[in-house]
Amino acid sequence: MKVIRINTPEGQFEIDLETVAEDRAEYYAEKNNHSTDSMEWMQDIDDVMDSGYEGIDWIINNSDWEDWEPLANKINDEVHDLTDEDFWSSSDNFEITDI
Repeated sequence: MKVIRINTPEGQFEIDLETVAEDRAEYYAEKNNHSTDSMEWMQDIDDVMDSGYEGIDWIINNSDWEDWEPLANKINDEVHDLTDEDFWSSSDNFEITDI
């Protein structure tokens, strides 16, 4: 299972990469008028799962922490020198990892 590990001012959290991939695929399915069981939808999910950067790029540029926090699992209290305003804006605070 792949997750996006995020360093925040409150500790480290993980979000399931497949959930991010599905969110992105649903957006593009609606935008491009194809169904969520189409080949295009599956390709959009595969693109994120194969290239972790797409998932990180998607959540940073198309959402806020508040959108994902309810779905995130806190894994530790390790706090980095981050502010509430800047942790979401830098891909340096995100990492794709297998668990």
